Amino acid sequence: MKTMKLWTKVAFVLLFVPLVASAQFRDLDAAMSNLSRGFGSGDVQAIVAGIADGDQVMLQFPGLVDQNGFFGRDQAAYLLDGLFNKVDPSEFEQLSARKVSAEGQYHITARWTVKTGGKSESRDLYITLRAKNDRWSIASIRSASR
Repeated sequence: MKTMKLWTKVAFVLLFVPLVASAQFRDLDAAMSNLSRGFGSGDVQAIVAGIADGDQVMLQFPGLVDQNGFFGRDQAAYLLDGLFNKVDPSEFEQLSARKVSAEGQYHITARWTVKTGGKSESRDLYITLRAKNDRWSIASIRSASR
């Protein structure tokens, strides 16, 4: 019985190994798809899939959550989970995207619609991705009211 429990635990841990290894977006289309799904429906995992293990990402959502600053992958997941428990996201619309090759970055501006306290509110999201080993990872996500 102990052997069975041990193998169950080992199998459970191994389920997450591929997620950590691929914790970056493979290309810009995958990044936009994940970000759209994440911010459009509150899917935390779709967003943190773009945070490489060991990276620190700047998160700032003034007026929605008190914490802001640089967070690791697990901390970011916790913060985003708290955010999505507080607001009900309903739409994510990319407004502009610009690649800055010299900096190895991609800058995205999007309109994000959330419901807080029964009212719909649009906010601007500013997302910066950085190139890392032929993949893209999240460098920062900042929100501003409209």
